[in-house]
Amino acid sequence: MEKKKTKELNIKIKLPQRLEKCLNCLEKISGKSKEFIFYEALIRYIEDMEDIQRYSVLKALGELDKIRKQKTYTTEELNKRLGI
Repeated sequence: MEKKKTKELNIKIKLPQRLEKCLNCLEKISGKSKEFIFYEALIRYIEDMEDIQRYSVLKALGELDKIRKQKTYTTEELNKRLGI
């Protein structure tokens, strides 16, 4: 099994008191460390930014209209079409 390559990055952040209280509360409720909470939040932020970037590129290329016009299916419709 291949180990994931990681690099340690130490970051110091000054948080507003209200946000710090929320983070402390979330840490207690979830049982996850603040580091883990920040890590997960950063991953979600990066994924959101990638989605926004993709959306902007598609919009600029005029591809959004094509995508929006494509037929969509419900889970029930897909199951029926697939014989599941």
